[in-house]
Amino acid sequence: MTDAERAARAAEAINNPALAEAWTALRDAYLRALRACDAKDDLGRYRMSVALNVVDAVEAHLRAAVTTGQLDDGEAADLATPRRRWIPKF
Repeated sequence: MTDAERAARAAEAINNPALAEAWTALRDAYLRALRACDAKDDLGRYRMSVALNVVDAVEAHLRAAVTTGQLDDGEAADLATPRRRWIPKF
């Protein structure tokens, strides 16, 4: 498969209405969960708001990668080098 064919298939996939519906369904699910959080559940609301931001960031990143056809040099280096990340536990 040539690069042009690969780019055309990626653009077709990213513009697929089913994918747009999936992003919308995912956002709606997180919004429902956010609204269902108890008023005192600060951590739950925080996690749902972070999840919403992650969905938006992932969608934007995928669209940018398909549109430009490549990752930034820094992003490619980050993906190529495994590193341990500190993840806080709540």
